[in-house]
Amino acid sequence: MKKELLLEGFYIPEATLPFSIGLVQSNCESHWHHYWEILYQVEGETKIKVGSEEFHSREGEVTIIGAEEIHATTKITMRHTILVMQFELSAVLPYIGIISEYQYLTHILFNSLEEKVHFRVTEENNQMQELLTKTFDEYEKKQVGYEIQIQAYLMQMFAYFIRNEYLKFPEIPEERRQALEKVKESILYVEKNFSKSITLEEVAAVSSISIYNFCRTFKKATDRTFVEYLNYIRLREAEKMLLTTNRSISDIAYDIGFSSVSYFNKMFKKKYGYPPFLYKKQNAALNGQKKKAEVER
Repeated sequence: MKKELLLEGFYIPEATLPFSIGLVQSNCESHWHHYWEILYQVEGETKIKVGSEEFHSREGEVTIIGAEEIHATTKITMRHTILVMQFELSAVLPYIGIISEYQYLTHILFNSLEEKVHFRVTEENNQMQELLTKTFDEYEKKQVGYEIQIQAYLMQMFAYFIRNEYLKFPEIPEERRQALEKVKESILYVEKNFSKSITLEEVAAVSSISIYNFCRTFKKATDRTFVEYLNYIRLREAEKMLLTTNRSISDIAYDIGFSSVSYFNKMFKKKYGYPPFLYKKQNAALNGQKKKAEVER
């Protein structure tokens, strides 16, 4: 069944920190996005729906929602405050194992953690509450080094999730690790130069591998062909630009390296299910609704 176009806006103020946090006191209609979300019930009680499951969230409880899961919140009590934290998994994954240098490959190697993952921490847990409160405080004050401190807090949260078996990070098979090492320089080259015109011959030469061997090794390392991986990176950047800028569709297409707007539209629709103009329009409407609700509070 195709997902409804229910996208929540997500603003990334710094390229180095794909993260946002804030207090919410209003209901939130069903929506989904490509980012993880942590909901900390600061005050009151809330009904949280994730997919077909519904939870009664009470003060002190924490709900973690993975990327692309449809979810909604409805306040049960008049006094109702939730600390909402949204972040890309890349804010955590660059510190794990062999993939530490790759900005985009993390999303592919750990795609099992990027979607359809939700769980709750309902027992009394001063550690989680303290980490979330400190994260919010860092984000509000924005003192020097706050980006590093926030990532450190996120890492501590994920360490807790893993140690208590809420999450399990998949291991990278040795064969794939070896393939990654062989095309490492090519992957880094693509990630730094995706906005330019790049050829298969060019990236194969970076790793000093024949085109035939490069294609086989690159596919084994990334689970994508060179063209698929290049388009994947470009489309992720396009999504961010659509959500955070007022650039035209054609400007975005050319800025991220597509040679034609029609091809960009085709690839974007194939990945997200909707053409970029509709994706941008719907998201703008949702942002307008959120701002209106904030004003009314």
